[in-house]
Amino acid sequence: MPEVFCLDSNAEETLTFLAKMRENLLSRAVQRVDRKGRKGARGKPISRYYDLATMRYISPTAGLILAALYHRAKSITGQKLHTINEHLWAPEVRRTLRSVGFHEFLDMQKPALDGGLTSPVIIQKFTSGSQADGKPVGKLQEALTKLLPDELGEKLLAAEPYGGMFEAILNSHSWAYPADHDWDYPPLRNWWLTGAVDTATGRVTVAVFDQGISIPVSLPHWKHWGKVEERAKKILARLRLTEPIEHFSNDGYAIRLAMTIAKSQTNLPQHGKGLHTMVEVAQRARHGRLRIISRNGEYVWETGKRPQMLAYGNPIGGTLVEWTLDL
Repeated sequence: MPEVFCLDSNAEETLTFLAKMRENLLSRAVQRVDRKGRKGARGKPISRYYDLATMRYISPTAGLILAALYHRAKSITGQKLHTINEHLWAPEVRRTLRSVGFHEFLDMQKPALDGGLTSPVIIQKFTSGSQADGKPVGKLQEALTKLLPDELGEKLLAAEPYGGMFEAILNSHSWAYPADHDWDYPPLRNWWLTGAVDTATGRVTVAVFDQGISIPVSLPHWKHWGKVEERAKKILARLRLTEPIEHFSNDGYAIRLAMTIAKSQTNLPQHGKGLHTMVEVAQRARHGRLRIISRNGEYVWETGKRPQMLAYGNPIGGTLVEWTLDL
């Protein structure tokens, strides 16, 4: 495991590790089910494990993706998980994973250990679902608001993070898991959600993740794709990029193009409109940042800056939408 498990300060190494971990966990889960399905065969316990004691820090967002990956593997095998050598975990890692309900979320027994540290950052427990249900989103927004002074709580409500979070969940439910897609491993057609407040600064972070096909993969199938495909080609030519927009190396630009379509078209399907709604949440904060990582690409909108796009060497395995709001 990377010592710093974070998509802000150590993105490339974290994504590289997650890609290898995803392939390992899911392939072993499928193999275990196959063994159990053979007549007379017995599923052997998995003797290998990932040692979380090597981590010194894990961010709430990276922890959400880690939990989602284990959740998917668990859904394939149907077997409960457990931790190893938790007493050797770094206190900060143990505090973060316990505060977000990592053990409860994966139906694991939590060893009777003190968290060891206090922190001004209060993280809400992970939530997951498969439906476009606004109740967990509303509960999260309410919980985050209560952690803030009244004035900042009102500013958080004014930024309307509920709308952005619900759009991300709606997109996941409606478009991330098409029935005709050829999956490498059995999908878990869920979204995952968490949020945190830094009580010392008033900064609010919210993240929604799914393990779907991603924005760059779905973009060429959008209703209005034909109208903007030529625009995409001109952008790539101007930037002297030789690969087509569908290539993973252009995923950052694909997300930016999706955002442009969402802003300029009024008769988009619901999932297209939702992308612009997500930007508006960040725009309403005193200083806001929206980050979308989908397949290999990243798109960042931040107050006072030009939108930034890049592509990582490894995919995130779905779509992450994260807001950072300084109120």
